[in-house]
Amino acid sequence: MLYRPLGKTGIDVSLLAFGSHTDHAYKRKSPIGFVLTEEGQSRRDRQIAKAFDLGVNFIDVYEHEGQWEPLGKLIEARRARVHVSASRNIDREPIGENIDRAARQFGGYVDMYRMHYLPTHGEPERKYVDDWDVIRRGKEAGKLRAIGVSCHTEQQMMFALRDLEDLDFVVFPYNFIHAKADYSQFLPQAQERGIGLIAMKSLAAGSIAALDPATRGVATRPDDDRFQLYNSRDRKILPQVVAELTKSLDQLPGETLCQAAIRYAYSRQFLSSVWCGMFDDRWVADNYTALEHYRDLPHHEVAALERALEPARKLALLNGRSWLPDHYRWLEDEWRA
Repeated sequence: MLYRPLGKTGIDVSLLAFGSHTDHAYKRKSPIGFVLTEEGQSRRDRQIAKAFDLGVNFIDVYEHEGQWEPLGKLIEARRARVHVSASRNIDREPIGENIDRAARQFGGYVDMYRMHYLPTHGEPERKYVDDWDVIRRGKEAGKLRAIGVSCHTEQQMMFALRDLEDLDFVVFPYNFIHAKADYSQFLPQAQERGIGLIAMKSLAAGSIAALDPATRGVATRPDDDRFQLYNSRDRKILPQVVAELTKSLDQLPGETLCQAAIRYAYSRQFLSSVWCGMFDDRWVADNYTALEHYRDLPHHEVAALERALEPARKLALLNGRSWLPDHYRWLEDEWRA
């Protein structure tokens, strides 16, 4: 396993981290949302334990998917060696009470706690500022080690940098397709300030997995397809573009498209960690294999991954604005500029 510092927090996190989403094939409705069945929870616990065996020390967990208590039990004997990321996903209680409950659940503290759903333009609503002040006080009290946000657009990221004092980290979508926009405003400023950068959606919420022949027959549908690069409301990616995207990643012999795509995310030195959703034992192994490939590649081969740029431009040009859902339309504007 490889470990990188999370900004200036003093916390070293594994480059491969276990994501928060759970397998929709094993979910059942509950008062807090959709939680795993007994069989589904057993599968997830086994997959997390396998990730720990491989050196993963960083896991994100959603309360509304019923995962706080199972994870708390799973890491009890190794709490000092595991970094837990959590957030309030249910609005049934004030954020301060949520922080207190999370700290109790995970042995007295939470390593990383974050805010969701930031505004995209204009002045922030009062609730964002008030909630952030509560989160800051939670850190001052020792209940939280690092505090941050998760965002889906660059506008939100810039709001976080501008208006959230004591920001430690940002979680944002990053994969070899998103990367071509390069987050030209956000990344330079975040790196200059020493903000920890965590990549989510390294397979574009399943969009890239859907292009990979190796995933056929394996469930890859996300709970919410709004965050896919293309979906039922948008034109599908053309076969010739898929071929170009695949070629651009310089797949190694026996390497799947998904592994090559995740290897690309690992190669970005400014990223502290890459969150991967893992619903199957095979996916845990595949994500670790991608890390082994990256770790063992000479530097000049890692640099060759930059050749993904031109096919991504072709993707936008061939499909026009219809290839991206509304959430990601700003990406094309960046490319064309």
